[in-house]
Amino acid sequence: MSSLLGGLGEKLADKWVSALAVPGLLLMAASAAAAVLGQADALDLAALRARAGREAARAGEWSTVAQLAALGAVVLGSVALGALVRACSAAAEQVWTGAWPGPADRVAARLTARRKTRWRGLQTKITTLREEMPIPALGHPEYEANRAEIDRLTALRDRIALAEPQRPTMTGDRFAGTGTRLRNQYGIDLAAAWTRLWLVLPDTVQAELRVSRAGFGAAVEGTTWAACYLALGLRWWPAALIGLTVGLLAWSRGRRAAVLHAELVESAADLHLKTLAAEFGLVGTDSGPDLTPGPEPDSAPGPPPGFTVGPEVGLALNRIFRKGA
Repeated sequence: MSSLLGGLGEKLADKWVSALAVPGLLLMAASAAAAVLGQADALDLAALRARAGREAARAGEWSTVAQLAALGAVVLGSVALGALVRACSAAAEQVWTGAWPGPADRVAARLTARRKTRWRGLQTKITTLREEMPIPALGHPEYEANRAEIDRLTALRDRIALAEPQRPTMTGDRFAGTGTRLRNQYGIDLAAAWTRLWLVLPDTVQAELRVSRAGFGAAVEGTTWAACYLALGLRWWPAALIGLTVGLLAWSRGRRAAVLHAELVESAADLHLKTLAAEFGLVGTDSGPDLTPGPEPDSAPGPPPGFTVGPEVGLALNRIFRKGA
């Protein structure tokens, strides 16, 4: 029996299984408490301890095989519950990123239109102030006042989105805005270029991107667990408090993780699009529309001095990636 329990403990120590089993065990424990106490006696810990003692005494009368079978069933049940929640997190991520399917399309369109109206209004004010700004003079009261107002409006605009909103959620626009900003700056289609760009990124950059993406995924999964506790709150109100707390923490963490990941993706493109263009033999500068084919990749592992990436290079890369489509 000791060897079997030891082997089970080693299995639970596995990172992937633990990530599924531990949250599942906690939810199963909360569900058991909800079944015993209900709403009327939600905080009756004495009743809960008494019930747990009776069940433990009853299980103590079982054979070793039965005890191991029960323990295995609990562990497998918790892992299955964790796997189910993780699968549901894919749908939760669609909610986060604003890719709302089916009937929710109309709601998404209205929310996106509202966000777009607010963003455009702030952008118009910023543009007007910039056009009316006096000739720069450090310390000039009128210049400094205009500069402070532009900074304030810019902060409000960027809280909505860094580029014109395309999604109903802040997170969705933060991801979509990365592609918009890169297209405006370099003419590049990030969706078409990303796989190739990933292959030329240094290992350290890839590692940072993996970590930031995993952080966002963990936050999304946290909101899914929060939804489970909120649903359990219909039977046992303390579970709703747990769900609310977990949900708020996951929401805050997810927003920060989304911003970080989007910034890392944009930074990776800023720093390594030159390398990608050089790998495809596009060398020179954007001083004109002609792009001169460069030497073979083996003899030119990196971009040559003075090489810049602009709309002409970005559009040339898009034509290569899309294969004429």
